[in-house]
Amino acid sequence: RNSRQRTLIPHSTYYFGPPPPGSAYGTAPVGHIGVHHPREIVRVERDYTGGEVIQFSPVYPLELEGRITPTQFHETINNINEILISAYSLRHSLVYNVMAVATLQLSTLIATSHYTKEMRRLERKIDELNTRLYNPVGLNILWPRKVAFLFLEIEYY
Repeated sequence: RNSRQRTLIPHSTYYFGPPPPGSAYGTAPVGHIGVHHPREIVRVERDYTGGEVIQFSPVYPLELEGRITPTQFHETINNINEILISAYSLRHSLVYNVMAVATLQLSTLIATSHYTKEMRRLERKIDELNTRLYNPVGLNILWPRKVAFLFLEIEYY
């Protein structure tokens, strides 16, 4: 196979500069989400400026230009980061773990952890963002837990 030839199923990669010639960026949406393979995948990297707190970089990828505005992208990333910061709250973790140890782990059968609740809320938020904002313009945010929150992938149809 020629190394310059594009694969049929794209995968996200680290950003090394402008998109290569022949990429799908800047073109109109083609195909249907969930039916066809995406033409490209945009990777939004994690932001480590806050330490080990899980959050994604709010730098607007130029590949999304013409599909969504920078303001919409920043609001999306801020919403996701806000939920992630809440999910990893030390206060909630401490209370849940002390309660679990005090009840010999029986409380875990009754009470749902704050982390689990926030992950459900994040999943609902990503679904809502996809249906309301991203899917109509040929984009789809993938669930970042599948890649251990190392990066956020946005499929480009």
